[in-house]
Amino acid sequence: MPRYFFHVREHGVLSHDPNGMDMDTDNMAYEEAVKAAREMLSEKVRKGIPIDGQVFEITNASGEVIHILPFKSVLSYG
Repeated sequence: MPRYFFHVREHGVLSHDPNGMDMDTDNMAYEEAVKAAREMLSEKVRKGIPIDGQVFEITNASGEVIHILPFKSVLSYG
């Protein structure tokens, strides 16, 4: 099973995910990142922390970036 890493870039600084997660597909890794971004954003909102500028850089085990997910892109407006 492939391993994916969910690094967080905020204002030019990259925080590496040292462990990653095993997922069956790139799409499953993307969906996991969406859920995680929503959870992280909700925590920031509860604490009154600005939510601008964070992105997930999802990579595979060889370090290739397979998707960049801006946290703001997971917000629903209704």
